[in-house]
This record gives sequence, C-alpha cells and structure tokens, in this order.
Amino acid sequence: MNVTARLLVLFLLAAVSLAACAESQLVRDAHPTTLTGTVWRVVAVNGRPPVPGSEPTAAFAATEIKGSAGCNSYGGSYFYDPATGTIAFRDLGMTAMACAVPARNEIETLFAQAITQAISASIDPEGRLVLSGPGGEIILAGDAVGS
Repeated sequence: MNVTARLLVLFLLAAVSLAACAESQLVRDAHPTTLTGTVWRVVAVNGRPPVPGSEPTAAFAATEIKGSAGCNSYGGSYFYDPATGTIAFRDLGMTAMACAVPARNEIETLFAQAITQAISASIDPEGRLVLSGPGGEIILAGDAVGS
C-alpha cells in the first residue's frame, strides 16, 4: 500500500472515530429543563431489562421522588440542576418487603445502587431519561414533560 493510500485509510478511520464520539456525545448532552411533574418507567438498569409487569418507576415532584423499585416502594428528595444535568438523590428510603422472584430482586438491587449514586440526568435521542453515575446507568421511558 502506498503512502497516499495509507494516509487515506488513517483519515477515514479518524473520521469514523470522531463521528462515533460525536454521536455518543449527542446521547448525553441534552438535559431535561425540569423533572417536576414527570413520571417514568425503567426500561434498563446497567443494560438489563426489568421483569415485565414489575418495572421500577420514578415520579418526580418539585423536590421529591417516589416510585416502585420493582418489588418495594421508595421515596426521598432530590436536587436537579438543569443547566448542567447534575442530579443528587438524598434521604432515599425503601420498604423492606420480601420478593419471591429472584429476577425482580436482582433488578431492584441494581436499581437501588444506581439511583443512590446517580450524579447526571440526561435525555437520549429517543426521549428517554438517563440517570448515570458510579453505581451504574438507569434508562427510563415515559412522560417526557420538561425535556
């Protein structure tokens, strides 16, 4: 392969890499203008879908969140900065009912870990709410009011 052909191949690879980076940036750059008054249903936690019929939910009021973690109910407060997409959940509490379905327990555990450590809220190209942080990523679909 001559030098010109090699340079062309390198240029094309660089262009594809940059396009892929730009596309993934688009996924996470849109932030909801508000979460107040929105209700969401989990479609994936760390890439895993919940058990159909027992999807975790999140209902946001002005400073409070409540919902189902899949088996147990939870609630607490949150702070959200729409300019940066920064989110923090505080004082989250959850009921402690036994759940007989192991798959529901697994998703609930993943959900609880991810939501308590979430630091970013964004809207993906499909209009889904994405909560992410060191504990993982939660993707939620539903009411996109304020996005």
